[in-house]
Amino acid sequence: MLLPPRTQNGSQKRLIGIVFACFLLTNVVSVSGNSDTWSDSVDICQKTTQLQFNGTSANHSVSWQTELGPRLPGSNASLLLRTSLSENLTSFGWDVEFSSHLSHEIELTNVIATWRPQNLSQNETNSLGRIVLSAHYDSRNIADKDSNESLRNTPILGANDGASGVAALLELGRIIPNMDLNNEVMLLFSDAEDQGDNYTLGAKAWADNLSGDEINRTESFILLDMIGDSDLHLTKINPSTTILTQNMMLLGQKLGLSNQIDGCNGQRSDVMWSNQSLTVIDDHIHTFSLGIPSLDIIDLAYGENATPFQGYWHTTEDTADKVSAESLESVGRIVELGLLTGAWTSIDTPLEQLQKATYSDEPEIEQQLILDDDSNIGADSSTLLAILSSSVIALSIVSLIFLRRFVD
Repeated sequence: MLLPPRTQNGSQKRLIGIVFACFLLTNVVSVSGNSDTWSDSVDICQKTTQLQFNGTSANHSVSWQTELGPRLPGSNASLLLRTSLSENLTSFGWDVEFSSHLSHEIELTNVIATWRPQNLSQNETNSLGRIVLSAHYDSRNIADKDSNESLRNTPILGANDGASGVAALLELGRIIPNMDLNNEVMLLFSDAEDQGDNYTLGAKAWADNLSGDEINRTESFILLDMIGDSDLHLTKINPSTTILTQNMMLLGQKLGLSNQIDGCNGQRSDVMWSNQSLTVIDDHIHTFSLGIPSLDIIDLAYGENATPFQGYWHTTEDTADKVSAESLESVGRIVELGLLTGAWTSIDTPLEQLQKATYSDEPEIEQQLILDDDSNIGADSSTLLAILSSSVIALSIVSLIFLRRFVD
């Protein structure tokens, strides 16, 4: 996981400041009507009784991954993990492929698993909306935040920062084929997310090779990173698509993970911190910059009473004993409940956004605005708000494109 910026020159710092300001403003002005429509149209509490995600099984996977040792790109441990992922997901009914790339002199390999509803024609398959669930499977090559200076060049085991997200995706891979979904689902296990000063290389390589059709039919990109902390706290993350963040928070509340509202089970906990927002550059920035609705589910404060980017993060203490089955299950069930209820498909894809902009009745809109001016100024504030939101999002995306060049 990439922290907020390393050392930059003045122009880079100003650019990043502008980008993050745009992200924050986008979250303020984004329209939330789709989220309201989604939550009003489904009985979320009824769906909570159908959840199958098993945190204990996921936690076993975390332990197994760390027993392999550091999963650095090109290492034997990385190969063993890829092989295991492929064998398990294939047995669950997924189509698995490997995609290799060279970036910053690092040979990396992404693992891509795809599941589609059965008995569809080729045309139906090609037009399916797609949900991408992602996690990085490499572990960091240096423990640069370790309190022991002599260990700072030691590769970490990455139980939370690496293995936790992989374990959750693997468990979701087990249960998704039996969920009767109407969408294509992709599991993207990205490589080389956390290697020294080079970040998010695997996710960038994947995003750079997406076709226009793949971009346009991708309904959401949900990233799971550092989700196993025994002292789990989930906040709003910038940049992320606002409606997806709202949906995630609502799903967490329904699961009894908020300390402000009773869940469907009548319980509360201290997992969801809906009043806190943090900024991080992570694998999801590449889909976000393409206009794909994107969400980063991450706990940046790793360890009891830790502050963001402190605690066990990037240290040799990132070990399996710091990860809990309960935390993995909490996040896994948020994602599972989102799949069951349509929370990850309640926002327009890039193609749908374009179609609405292209085929809208512009003369009628112009007439409506004129009438509003004559009779009731501000009556069509939602339209103006949408225009402002679109402008800010466009500025954010353009800025991110330039920022990605600096990340390179």
